[in-house]
Amino acid sequence: MKTTWRDEMTPNERFKAFATGKPLDRIPCLPLVTDQAFNLAGGSMAKYYHSATLMAEAQIYAFETYETDSVGAGPGLFGIAEAIGSTLTFPDNSVPYVSAPAISSYQDLEKMGLIDPHHSGRLPIILEALKIIQETVKDRVATGCSVGGPFTTAAAIRGTDKFLKEICRQSEQVHRLLRYATDNILLFIDTLCDMGIKPSLAEPTASGTLISAKHFREFAQPYLRQCADRISQRCGSGPFLHICGDTMNILDDMVNVGATVLSLDNQIDLTEAKNKVGHKICLAGNVKPYTLWRGTPQEVSNEVKECLQKAYSSPKRFMLSSGCGLSLGTPTANVLAMMDASRKYGKWPITPEQLT
Repeated sequence: MKTTWRDEMTPNERFKAFATGKPLDRIPCLPLVTDQAFNLAGGSMAKYYHSATLMAEAQIYAFETYETDSVGAGPGLFGIAEAIGSTLTFPDNSVPYVSAPAISSYQDLEKMGLIDPHHSGRLPIILEALKIIQETVKDRVATGCSVGGPFTTAAAIRGTDKFLKEICRQSEQVHRLLRYATDNILLFIDTLCDMGIKPSLAEPTASGTLISAKHFREFAQPYLRQCADRISQRCGSGPFLHICGDTMNILDDMVNVGATVLSLDNQIDLTEAKNKVGHKICLAGNVKPYTLWRGTPQEVSNEVKECLQKAYSSPKRFMLSSGCGLSLGTPTANVLAMMDASRKYGKWPITPEQLT
């Protein structure tokens, strides 16, 4: 199953035109295809997570099938924490989760060193998968890699429940752990940049759904800023930043992190986000992952049109994406419907008439 539409530009050509304000064929569209890609071929998810070949083949197949504007692989939200020492459990038909955090007390940090991205945990598998993807897609599309942010990584090192409680009770130790997590993430960021890969950042545990805006500013923003600054220094522009859940109260803080694009969860109304920060930064979003998973192609298409109606006129521009990563089992037909709707309703230049 593939689309019958034909694009006039490659993803690289489209993004170059988009970034420089030049004409393009359609709006960029980036469904957040992650580990869901392996569902296209079936088989054990646990094997996928431990095979560079399977990982690369699945992501390349998804890119060729969906014809999206992005492709890549990554360590997931917990890959850096795993490389540091947290234990992950890998179900056959689901995503991994932290079953044993790396530290039982903050004293454990005294004996912990920094990771080696080429040898620690599954990071060498990720790097090999990315190399295979790069060699396959060549100049058509940039190979990307999403990296869990410092707050999310620190929570996976300590255990999320304990970590969130200790924000108030042991703030100095929490900052100590965040600095350690950030130092390790920066090592992986540098390794990706050495490969010519621009990292993106995902920080779901710092969501406004879980912590206050005050705590975001104190415990998440400074460390995210360090990561974004490193990416900007190495790549010439800031990262694509995704934070799950309700982030309306921290949108300005997310802008101040130094990202180039804010990826917004479907809980966020795009009109409100556009009015609040659209004059400062490019926005991306936010077709519901649930609609992509359980809806019909027509319902997906309708949501694409609704997203464009709300945000296509955002001053710093807008690109289509899903509100979060695609769920395992998301039908191919629905992802294709999203892409085709981007071609129908997002044909450049977008006008109000084509969205009515």
